[in-house]
Amino acid sequence: MKYTSLKAFEKHLEGANPSHFSNVYMIISKEPFECKAATDKLTTSLLKGQPQPELCLKIFDCDSLNLNALLNEMDGFSLLFNKQIIVIQNADKLTQPARTALEPYLAKPAPSLYLIISASSINHATNFYKKAEKSGVILEVPELKPWEKERVLADWVGGQAAAAGKKIIPQACQLLVKQIGTDQHLLHNELEKLYCYIGDRNEITIKDIGAICVNVNLESIWQLGEALFKRDGGSALRISKAILSDGSSFIGLVKQIRSQFQTEFQVCSILEFGGTANDVNQRFPYMKGNILDRHVQMARGYGMKKFVTGMQLIDDIEVMAKNSVANHELLVELLIAKLVI
Repeated sequence: MKYTSLKAFEKHLEGANPSHFSNVYMIISKEPFECKAATDKLTTSLLKGQPQPELCLKIFDCDSLNLNALLNEMDGFSLLFNKQIIVIQNADKLTQPARTALEPYLAKPAPSLYLIISASSINHATNFYKKAEKSGVILEVPELKPWEKERVLADWVGGQAAAAGKKIIPQACQLLVKQIGTDQHLLHNELEKLYCYIGDRNEITIKDIGAICVNVNLESIWQLGEALFKRDGGSALRISKAILSDGSSFIGLVKQIRSQFQTEFQVCSILEFGGTANDVNQRFPYMKGNILDRHVQMARGYGMKKFVTGMQLIDDIEVMAKNSVANHELLVELLIAKLVI
């Protein structure tokens, strides 16, 4: 059985509780936060009612996996407890020998052992995936387009606030995502900060978000985006270096630039497919008057093809920053130079 959304997966867990769970679960999502959320939901459901739940759960991370220890745990687990759970995290990093060693269990799972495999991606053509699909349950959340992700996360923010007993208007949800970016873990942390900040008040306002959630100066970020879309490399480089000198991290700056590009790409897409400025305003209610006109002008001027290559470049630069010791000043110069050509 296969699911493509966390909500549908949660319904499955409700229906499977307490005695109809699968012995094999595979959770696949590009978003680490989604993988963890789904895994936590599943382990909580499986451990419900267990007298010593902390002793029933073993977690193995493929970043530092001892395959023999994992296999020994799987062989001897059911002798100690009546229900045991093994979680294999980051399974996309499993070696071929490790996948091969696990395949016999996937083909014939033990009745008292529940194996949860979480990964950012797994090749559907492998026996490892096919055996898990045949004998177990798979949650595979499709990767969203940037503009879809932004909209979905704004809705998610509203849902999280409602679950915490707080009100938040859609415009405030959009602002939070714009300001923090599309990292779900960071958004979760910012919401927790907001709950503490507003105390007994039951509504999160735009003013609250502006008070405690600003990572960088929004006016500077807007000016940086405007310089990039006008291909004014000198101004863009000067503004970006000023933002970094004010204490913002390079990764934070990259995320803010990505957010600007995602917004303008959506505007460009609306216009490209025959939409008008009014259609843009319907999608982004905070864009009005001169601000709306400037967004439309910048999106048209930069162009669809350049937006696509620009967002890929931003991703590449972020990967370089995370995986190397490259000088951030050189990386920002490289990024700006390529975005404005």
